[in-house]
Amino acid sequence: MTNPKSCIVAAVAGVFAMGACAFAAEPSASDLKIQQLEAKVAALETKQAQNGKDVAATIDQVLRDAEKRSQLLAMNGDSGAGYDNGFYVRAGSFELRPGVLFQFWNDTRYRSDSNDGDKNNHFDNGFEVHRLQFILEGTAVSKDITYRFNWETGSEGGSLALEDAWVKWMFADQWGTRMGQFKELLTHEWLTNDGYLLAAERSMVDHALGGQFLDRTQGVTLVYGGYDKGNPLNVEIGFTDGLNQDNTNYQSKIAPFSVAGKHSFDFGVTGRAEYKVMGDWKDYKDQSAMGTKSDLLVIGGGFDWSQSGDGDIITAAIDAQYEMGALSIYGGFIYRNADENVLGGDDDSNDYGLVVQAGYLLNPSWELFGRYDWLHLDNEISTNNGGEDNFHEFTVGVNYFMGANGSAGHRAKFTVDLSYYPNGTPGGIFDTTRIGATGESTGDDEWVLRGQFQLLL
Repeated sequence: MTNPKSCIVAAVAGVFAMGACAFAAEPSASDLKIQQLEAKVAALETKQAQNGKDVAATIDQVLRDAEKRSQLLAMNGDSGAGYDNGFYVRAGSFELRPGVLFQFWNDTRYRSDSNDGDKNNHFDNGFEVHRLQFILEGTAVSKDITYRFNWETGSEGGSLALEDAWVKWMFADQWGTRMGQFKELLTHEWLTNDGYLLAAERSMVDHALGGQFLDRTQGVTLVYGGYDKGNPLNVEIGFTDGLNQDNTNYQSKIAPFSVAGKHSFDFGVTGRAEYKVMGDWKDYKDQSAMGTKSDLLVIGGGFDWSQSGDGDIITAAIDAQYEMGALSIYGGFIYRNADENVLGGDDDSNDYGLVVQAGYLLNPSWELFGRYDWLHLDNEISTNNGGEDNFHEFTVGVNYFMGANGSAGHRAKFTVDLSYYPNGTPGGIFDTTRIGATGESTGDDEWVLRGQFQLLL
């Protein structure tokens, strides 16, 4: 017979066991929240993994596209537009660099014994747009074909005139040809572009015997070296229409110096050779030591022979430029022989001149400079005091290069210089009005103060 107490105990134990199972089967509210959070975390992890795959796929697509583009550029050359030491537009081997040179002057002149009416001494002051040039240059078809076209308007009438219009083709490793309208190949001072001079203008000697007198011509030249960085020698020689024959054709031949813009010479031969003793050719493009990282020494010489009928004009020059640290020095000598058949006088004329100038950078923003040049004329020029055949120019000045630590360089600068001419300045075919002087010699002293702002885009 079953014990009643044992049955009671078993029944009570069964009840408690069933209660425990029921409690275990029904989770608490906190357990439910934990389970929900775990589900959300699992969903986020799944989504993040999917997003990571999408990002990786996007990055891979971008990299593949960039690789294809870089391969295309490698085949066709870089393309685009922007600013790199000047504005440019580039597509493969074609490159266009448009530019503008703006030079604004304030010119103050004082001349003794001017013999101008009631005035014994003459004082002038005024503003002028000394130069405004529009420039197109670059490469075409291949990197071996370069070109330069520029037009200028300025203080002399304000009309737009073609200056340079030439194309150069380096058809071999060191050999090339240039054709079109270009500067006569005489002095480095003349061949330096207008925006890269040391003073506000070139020297009186260069204007009277060199650049201003010879100016530009049209012709074809043979080039050796082409300022290649691996070649210390640069030579260019050509056959031309003769000196000062820009913007003319071969017709309507007239006597030299009688009418501007008319063909006046039968032919001309011009040439220049330069030897780089040391340094980098890129530092030779200006007359300042600004930006020069290694010492530079270049020695050069040029000539021109122009024939008109039975007359000839022969011009020759030798010069050198030296740069060391903050110092730049330039010196040159010019000789010219013009026979009577060209000048229309009774005698030949043998004229020559000497120029020496130096600049020193006080810091990257400020540069001091000085220049002396002497011009000797074979035939005296009539003055109030009789005649004069020797003219001197003494110039001192300062350049201020704009930008942080002069970073703008020649592209934005102020120049102030003062020139003294103890015997005045020559006129006629030796015209020096372009440099700010009167160009009317009186045999007495003349002072010229020039202030210039330059912007080269």
